[in-house]
Amino acid sequence: MLRNVCTFFSHFGKCAFQANQPFRGMAGHSKWANIKHTKALKDGARATLFAKISRQIRMAIQEGNSADPALNSLLRTEVERALKQNMPSGTIQNTLNKFKSSKIQLKKYRLDIRYKRIVYLICIFYTDNFSGVKMDATPMIKKSGAEFMDVGNLFEDFGLIETRYDTSKLLNGPSLEDKATNDAIELGAEEIEVVDNAEGSVNFLCSPVVLTSLSRNLEKAGYTIENSEHIFSPLNVVQLSAEEQKAYNVFIEKLRNIPGLEDIYDNVE
Repeated sequence: MLRNVCTFFSHFGKCAFQANQPFRGMAGHSKWANIKHTKALKDGARATLFAKISRQIRMAIQEGNSADPALNSLLRTEVERALKQNMPSGTIQNTLNKFKSSKIQLKKYRLDIRYKRIVYLICIFYTDNFSGVKMDATPMIKKSGAEFMDVGNLFEDFGLIETRYDTSKLLNGPSLEDKATNDAIELGAEEIEVVDNAEGSVNFLCSPVVLTSLSRNLEKAGYTIENSEHIFSPLNVVQLSAEEQKAYNVFIEKLRNIPGLEDIYDNVE
């Protein structure tokens, strides 16, 4: 079930508890459908990319200033995610040992691409040498019929936090939806989606600016954070022919081979 956490006064056109903030109406189920479609494509490729998991562990160590999951909630979340992706515990430990003393800092970069004038992509990188990565990738990108182009206005971006809550704590209290809604209002989320009542699975949407702080506050409120990310959802999608899709798949695989590539978001249906 989808719920926008704002209570709207139609004659004011503003959110009741955020009177000084820009109005954001309920975008409806299409927003969540687009996000799920985007994540399904992305997660399918991510499941086998241990290199990406290692980067996320490295970033968590870097941002949390600790290689100890017991002291670093960001790292703890990434380690739990790695285990769910069937990454061997020995590999995880080796990754922790490798990066706990590393002085090289990864930074997040974004690369916008237009492919053959119909497909728009946002590529996210974590690297310490973005200019070199872009320079090396440029010949392949141009040869594939693509070009660098700002496509940000064709996507809507969100902070997405996927959580789980122990519903046994709600036996004599509010429903999971009411609990999540109240927490969203108090902590600064914009929308919630109860994915599975029985499992206590709830998604929160928020401004990307508060993604990290909201994740931490939800954890303090008793939620288990299963995933949090800055996601880009296309405002409109395009359908490719079988021949176009085949060529595009080849291009995507070439992009995935670029060092430091983290995520690809596109507008392909």
